[in-house]
Amino acid sequence: MSHEDMLKRARQLKRQKTSTPGASPSAPPPSRIELNEEVSEPDHEALTRRSRARGKKIVETTSQQSTSQTPIAPLHTADNTELSFWHPQFLHSQHSRKHNYLHHDVNLLRAQDPQTLHENLLADLHRAEATSIMLMDQFTLQSTQKSLDLEQKDRALALSKTETSRLTNEVSELTIQVKKSDELIADLQNQLKAFEAEKESWILKEKDFIQNSELLKDQIGTSLNMGFQLALEQVRVLHPDADLSAADISKTVVDGQLVDIDD
Repeated sequence: MSHEDMLKRARQLKRQKTSTPGASPSAPPPSRIELNEEVSEPDHEALTRRSRARGKKIVETTSQQSTSQTPIAPLHTADNTELSFWHPQFLHSQHSRKHNYLHHDVNLLRAQDPQTLHENLLADLHRAEATSIMLMDQFTLQSTQKSLDLEQKDRALALSKTETSRLTNEVSELTIQVKKSDELIADLQNQLKAFEAEKESWILKEKDFIQNSELLKDQIGTSLNMGFQLALEQVRVLHPDADLSAADISKTVVDGQLVDIDD
């Protein structure tokens, strides 16, 4: 409200000294009430009870409307108590005049200086404006801080997702490598089993070869012994007088003499 609007309002209040709110134009002007100590002090208890009664009635009406399925009435009733204070069709000016602008308030306001009232009203408006600015600053600061926190959390979440994706890919690669290693180990184990089986086969063959070798040695020794005896028999037939007692199959001739064969 501008300064000119406040002055117009003050002049309007001054004109209302000759007529009370709601009275007919032809009604006689009310006599000026001399404000003594009892009149100048408002009846706080009566005002509090009246305010509580009005607030309780509005709250009960609003609660009934919020719990019922009946749509909110588009118009005000006679006492402006059917609609909620937050309803878009609530007439705040009429509500203030009917419920907040009392006859006792008129008497108190008439006894004060309009310039003082104007100054107090401006002070209240400035306090309200400063409070609103302070609250908006706090809200902006909190909103900015929350935005920064949210951005930081989003960045941390993005980094976490990136790291999770990297770790997931790494785990997938390691899983593939482990699978290949398992397959290689299984192949090597199969080869080892095959080699062990082949080794067992060669061991058996070696045993057979050794056994056959011993048999062949015995057979060769027996054959040599038989041949040696046959040769001695032929020599005895050809040279009956020859001394063959020194002849032995286990000896060999070295420099014209019989020498034992070294083992």
